[in-house]
This record gives sequence, structure tokens and C-alpha cells, in this order.
Amino acid sequence: MVVSVESVSTIVPAVPTPQPCTLWLCNFQIQVLAENYLKQVYYYPAALDHVSSFDSLVASLKDSLSRILVPYYPLAGRPRIAGLDRPILECNDRGIEFVVAFADASFGDWGDSMKQCSIEQELNPAQTAITDPENFPQLKVQVTKFRCGGIALGLVTTHTLLDGSSVFPFLKAWSQLHRGFPPPNPPPSFDSSLLKARDPPCVTVPVRDFVAVTPAIAEEMGKAAQDFKPSYHVRAFHMNEQQLAELKHEIASGPFAYGSSPTSFEAVSGLVWKCITEARDFDDSVTNTYIYAVSTKVGRNRWQPPMPSEYCGTSSFTLCLPCAVGALKNKHVSHAARLFHEDVRNVGQERIQSTIDWMEETLRKGHDIGLNVPPPSTGMGIYSVNLHSFPVYEFEFGWGRPAHFSMVLEPWYGNGVVVLLPTPQGGMRERRIVVMLLEEQMKRLLQSELFARFTTLDC
Repeated sequence: MVVSVESVSTIVPAVPTPQPCTLWLCNFQIQVLAENYLKQVYYYPAALDHVSSFDSLVASLKDSLSRILVPYYPLAGRPRIAGLDRPILECNDRGIEFVVAFADASFGDWGDSMKQCSIEQELNPAQTAITDPENFPQLKVQVTKFRCGGIALGLVTTHTLLDGSSVFPFLKAWSQLHRGFPPPNPPPSFDSSLLKARDPPCVTVPVRDFVAVTPAIAEEMGKAAQDFKPSYHVRAFHMNEQQLAELKHEIASGPFAYGSSPTSFEAVSGLVWKCITEARDFDDSVTNTYIYAVSTKVGRNRWQPPMPSEYCGTSSFTLCLPCAVGALKNKHVSHAARLFHEDVRNVGQERIQSTIDWMEETLRKGHDIGLNVPPPSTGMGIYSVNLHSFPVYEFEFGWGRPAHFSMVLEPWYGNGVVVLLPTPQGGMRERRIVVMLLEEQMKRLLQSELFARFTTLDC
């Protein structure tokens, strides 16, 4: 099964952005500038039943994408770092990459749901790590035609502007504009000044989740990552509505219950953390860290004044929650869920503001900012991407809803990646849990009686 690229073009805003135009970046955005990219794929089985030809579908996508880039003009820009005190985003209309490809395969080769698509890596524009942010587009798009008439829409995004709270509103706006609806009103806002550091910076809450990274340490970490190339296994699990309800009941009646019904996030994350920790079989005395993010745009008293719903840009606050392996392995699952419950409750305005101020002090010293976790090669962390509350199956370009959505996992993500997704049938009432682990660890996870009690292997 081969995916062949037919053409690569550049899409720019239909109306040129007035120049000069630069965008100030907050510390959360600067922190992810040097990170890698995320890849996702949407599968539309009957797309070509609704258009006259594949060429017309491609032409219409290019046209609507060009028009939606008018209000979303920073997506066509590039970061600029050299010679400045801090990075900025040049909104210079350099455009986004648009790839047209063909797959010598049919959706039926994997079942219409495409859950086990073996070529998903090839359904996004080819990409390596971001080594030169100044020449890296904020967004890349690939549309791939299959023999059966279905298409795959693949996206490569950076986190500078398009985190979870902004990439899905962008996709909704693009798909609606493609179907003839007007551009979003109010238009997206890229003003991240609400997330600015105080003057002078003032750290009143100890910073737990980030560390300063000197240039020498960054170089050493980069070399270690290049030398560490293990083989990972990716498996997907399904948790239906009844299993989720039973898990929440198990936690609410457990020895570490905390007086309120656990949220779905607390319950699922607690189960995943405990079971993967058991599967890794590390010594009880070492620390295992769970990395996840919460949004500054939602949550009571998390940020004041509130971030506008139309804000487009990284606004998520990353949390690194540590716990001794022995406590996770030897205690009831309600213990892990309680740790999440207490950690999320402690994310308030001053904790986030202190982190922003600490980042400002660190950047002024000429250091980079890294997460306070061991390197991925140690296997001591779990890196979670939580998309279960986002409408990933609601992007309709006129070809019907996608049959399947995939967050494409790659080896550089490291050992212990977990993606929490909704399902096309059950929406947010069910979960699809995608896990990437080393082979032996995956075998032990598949043998976990606790994990099998509340999930089903998604074949």
C-alpha cells in the first residue's frame, strides 16, 4: 500500500494581511516554540459522492482555506527569533503547505472505521522535528484520495497558536466557510497580553511543573534523544458508557474517595496512571510523573479577567504530577484519581501567574524552559493528550461526518504516551484510549485484570 504525492503548493490568505504585522507571544507560546509538531487525520468515506471530481474537491478546499486564513492570518506567518529580546510571530503571509496525494488502498482494507489504518503516518505532510522554527509553518494540510472514493484530511500543527482549545474552533470555522456559512463572528483574537508576566515578575507560588534548561543541558538532551530509538507498540482501547460509570462508582466507593463523584477525567486518568505504572514494573521507590494540561480558558476562578472564547493561541497550563511508583501500584485506583482531583483544584490564578512570571525571569537569563520530568528514555513519565471533551467528529465539509479520527503517534513522543478521545458513536460519554509503550510494557498492560475490567481492546 503506497501513498504517492501528486503536488505540493502554498496557500496564502485570500486578502493580503496589511504589513508590517507582528504578533506578541506570551511565555506559554514561547515555551512550545522549539517543540515538535502534532499530527492528526480525519477520514471521510463518502467524500467523492458529493462532488463532481477529486480535482474540484481539492480546488474547493484550497479556496475555502485561503478565505479562512483572512481572519486566521497568523497561521500563514512564521516565528522570528534572531536579534530580538524575545520571539515574535511575523504575520507575513508566507502561507501554509498544502499536499495532494493518492493512496493505493481502500478504506475497506481496514474496515470502514479505519481504526487500524497502517498507513496513517503517510496521510500527513512529511515532517521531521522542528529544527528551524523560523521556517516552519504553523499549519500543514494533506488531502489523500483512496481507491474507494474516500479521502483522508491530515493536519500537521505546532502548539504556538493551535492547541486543543483553538485548533478545533479553527477547523469548525473552516468547514463552515467551506459549506457557505460566513466567517466566524466575533473573529478570532490573537491577543495573548492577558497572559503577560507582571512587571516586575513576582513568583509567590513555588513552580513545580517547569525547570530552567541551559544551552549545554539542551544540547545534551538533544543528543540523548537522537541516540535513543526503541521500538514502541501502539494499541487502542474502548471504554463504553457503562464501563465508565462502573469505574466512577469504583472510585467513589474506594478507600481514597473524596466526597464527590469523580469527573470522567479523574477516573480515566487515574486508571491509566495506575495500570501503566504497574505494567512498567519499576522499583517502588522511584517517581512516576503524569503530564497533562488544563486550559486557562475554562474552569472556575482559574483566570481573571477570563480569556475570551474566541482567543486563538496556546493557553493551556501543563501540569507534571509526581507520585512514588509504590503508592500507585499498591493502593486502590481511587488514590490516583484523588491525586488528579486535588491537583486540578489547586490550579488557580496565582499559581499560573507565578509560573508565567518565573518563565519571564528564566527567559531573561537566556535559558530555555522545559517540563519538570525525566527524559522520555527513562520511561518515568506518562504524557497525556486529552481530547475527549472536544468535538473531533463534528467537522463537516459537505461530505458527512468523519468516520474516524486519529492522533498519529510517532517514536519521538517517547515511552508512555496516552491520548484520550471521544468515539464517533458515543461522543463524550465514551472513551477511546490510545497508548504507546515499549513492547514488554504493552504486553503487561494487556494482561492487567484491572485495565481489562473497565476497557476493551479496540480491534
